[in-house]
Amino acid sequence: MRKYGFVGKDTRPADAYEHIKSLLQSEGFKITSEEKRDNYLDLHARKSSAERIIIGRVRDVDALVAGSTGKFEVQLHAGVWGRDLAVPAIEGIATLGAAPAVELHSAHEFEERIWEQIVAKIDPSLKVCKLDGMLFKSQDELDKHLKTIQEQQQQAQNNMMNQTMMLGMMGGMGMFGMGMMGGLWI
Repeated sequence: MRKYGFVGKDTRPADAYEHIKSLLQSEGFKITSEEKRDNYLDLHARKSSAERIIIGRVRDVDALVAGSTGKFEVQLHAGVWGRDLAVPAIEGIATLGAAPAVELHSAHEFEERIWEQIVAKIDPSLKVCKLDGMLFKSQDELDKHLKTIQEQQQQAQNNMMNQTMMLGMMGGMGMFGMGMMGGLWI
């Protein structure tokens, strides 16, 4: 899911909502439900076919725009399963789990592409992180964020290696200790 609060922009939330709606329709999605009241605009869009189910493509999109001109939030969620959990269970069994993995990747790519178009329409000066969809006011801020992510990934990798080495050492010590004890009793 992607979400961001836009502050100080002259864009009306209704205009942002209509832009999202037209983006989805241009992608072949059918709007299946809309809720519009006061400062709250919500839609659910769906695209379904046998091919989309078999190859694991995005089938459901939820979008929400809430707030008023100058201060509103946009949320976007693309998924493959919608609200029906029976479908992925059947698909997972039928494809031995391959479809759900493909579907998650497909949903992420679709969400990223649509999110970039939404942000560009509302505030083209913002920079979008391709890894997590977070928005930044400058390239420098984005670069710092990417560096932090890279450092966290490196730290996680180091921790995993350290844990693996410790388990290996403990296992080796156990074997060595058992061998020695076995030798004492013989």
